[in-house]
Amino acid sequence: MAKYAHNEKEEEEYIDLIPILENLYLDAENFLKSIMRKELKE
Repeated sequence: MAKYAHNEKEEEEYIDLIPILENLYLDAENFLKSIMRKELKE
């Protein structure tokens, strides 16, 4: 969760891994098959 000045409430943040993996010349589909969900907790 992140807090931004334009919004009073915290917002969830997501990273689109597919373009990052493709830029690393990795097969994004095979890489992501084994990942179901990842959460970071403080």
